[in-house]
Amino acid sequence: MSRRERRGRRRYTLVDDLTREAAIEAVLQRMQAGDSFTAATRAAAAQLEVAETTVRGWVTRSGRRPRRTERDVAALEAELALAQELNRALARGHGVAAEDLSLR
Repeated sequence: MSRRERRGRRRYTLVDDLTREAAIEAVLQRMQAGDSFTAATRAAAAQLEVAETTVRGWVTRSGRRPRRTERDVAALEAELALAQELNRALARGHGVAAEDLSLR
């Protein structure tokens, strides 16, 4: 039975510094292209056959992970509030209870 066939057993992969740096760059490039941090790290982890959390840690520790500013967060929250209000208005127009549309 190969290591891949044994379920429940953790398999560790050693990754050299050059490969780790390439993975970090790949994640950053995918994020610039519009992927989420999660999607970008998941793709890199799958290619290297390592845990997604491992790649997340590499990128975070590199200090190059893009972060949203308070201004960005406030703008996104304002957009979300507007979208929620528009959804409520649309739901009222179609006789649907707004609570049925909640994502939270």
